[in-house]
Amino acid sequence: IKGLTFNAMFGVDYSTSYNQSYNNQYAVYQANWVNTNGRDEIGSLTRYGQDATNGIQNISNSAYQQTLSFSSQLNYKTKFDKDQHFSAMLVAGGWQQTFSGEYHRLSSANLGLQLSYDYKSKYYFLFNQGIVHSARFAEGERTGYSPTATVAWKLGRETFLANSSIVDDLELSVSAGILSTDMGLDINEYYLYQNVYTQTDGAWFSWRDGALTRSTDSRQGGNSDLTFAKRKEINVELKGSLFNNTLDIQTAFFLNRMKGNIIQASVLYPSYFSTGYPNSSFIPYINYNNDDRVGIDFDVTYKNKVGNIDFAIGVAGIYYDTEAARRAEMFENDYQYREGTPLDGMWGLRSNGLFANEEEIANAPSQEALGDVAPGDIRYIDQNGDGIINDQDQVYLGKAGWNGAPFSAGLHVSATWKNFTFFALATGQAGAQAMKDNSYFWIDGEDKYSITVRDRWTPETANTATFPRLTTQNASNNYRASDYWLYSTDRIDLAKVQLSYDLPSSILGDGLFKNFNIYISGANLLTISSEPELMELNIGDAPRTRFYNLGVKALF
Repeated sequence: IKGLTFNAMFGVDYSTSYNQSYNNQYAVYQANWVNTNGRDEIGSLTRYGQDATNGIQNISNSAYQQTLSFSSQLNYKTKFDKDQHFSAMLVAGGWQQTFSGEYHRLSSANLGLQLSYDYKSKYYFLFNQGIVHSARFAEGERTGYSPTATVAWKLGRETFLANSSIVDDLELSVSAGILSTDMGLDINEYYLYQNVYTQTDGAWFSWRDGALTRSTDSRQGGNSDLTFAKRKEINVELKGSLFNNTLDIQTAFFLNRMKGNIIQASVLYPSYFSTGYPNSSFIPYINYNNDDRVGIDFDVTYKNKVGNIDFAIGVAGIYYDTEAARRAEMFENDYQYREGTPLDGMWGLRSNGLFANEEEIANAPSQEALGDVAPGDIRYIDQNGDGIINDQDQVYLGKAGWNGAPFSAGLHVSATWKNFTFFALATGQAGAQAMKDNSYFWIDGEDKYSITVRDRWTPETANTATFPRLTTQNASNNYRASDYWLYSTDRIDLAKVQLSYDLPSSILGDGLFKNFNIYISGANLLTISSEPELMELNIGDAPRTRFYNLGVKALF
């Protein structure tokens, strides 16, 4: 059949690994110190163990992995006349992995269909249908469908823009789809739809003259209707070239909802559905939580020539917002609900400075639920007015930017003059916050003390201190999530600067080198932030570095 083609591929991959070692023994020595004429010296050494080797080679931790993969594709292309083009593609693929020591193989199977049509190479329609299979759900719910569609219009090819002095090329497209996914579940979560009963892990009861009997406990209710979460998405994109191809633009608006995320929600069921002893639950996993994401990204580049200098300036960025659109939760106070707040929201207590003396502590809402309180400790705000500071007073504090700050952008500049080329890249982010909650800031007892404790509270520094009092006890009142420890992660980084020089052909001639380039570059050169030292600080890891490089690239 004219226009019909077929191709297929089958692959097998094997991977093995093991550790090879000689398990030698080594002696260790302890120094015995003496003081001679006021100087400490090693008087003798005490040896423990001995140096020994048996020459035996040991093989351990051997592992084996096999991957089988298959893909096939049926293609069809045709045209109805010179203006109408149609293509179709049917794709089937899958893979299976076998791991040594694991009975169950990891498998994936997919089937997809794509239909494409265009008229006069100006109006486009694209339809995709994906079919996925997941063994994580009950029979009858293991097949998911993922239809998507795109409509595109090349405005730049329309007659009303043919002679435009502004528009060189312009394209508008709109796409939408519903994608089925089981992402978000752990790799071993295959039986969330089943009733789970256990006797081997049940509670012990004593009856019948002291004889012990183990109960059969329910740990999970069944839900045969449990199925894929659905990602519903719409995108609108505009891209083109303007002003005699000196300005390239691309921007897209996106909106999606992840509907029906899988949770086990106790608040949706009567309290007697679960008990503390024996540890039992009849609460099933259900499709319930919804997550919303909305945003816009952009990329604008201007390139031109001034005299002998060719240059380009571009900026690209993204702004997005998230919301926990639906949550199974029940709180006493409205401000405690996570529904309606960002997905990366940070929660904690609101602070009100540091306690100056015992009188302030006595007149303030009780913080005994948080731990012992003394002058110099953080004072918190009683949100619900019950006179007690506890977890019920936690509020939304800000966005953590776990998947990136709400706004991220980059600026790049390049220029070429004769044989010299200059390039610079700066990146930035804004809108997120973080918490000083690691071992560099939360210090008590015999911890290693960082420079930050120099500004600690003392009776003499009560009006200027920026760090709570030090204590040899557990500072549980101070070291908890609160806005006292918040800081902005807004920053601008000079990510890279490079200057290069290409030796001219008049120097290279017809010798050994076809091209010879010398360059000097630097990376992570500058950070502009409200707390630049903190933004460049690594804790418990290798230090951050600035990188300088002088290099040569040659082609023979």
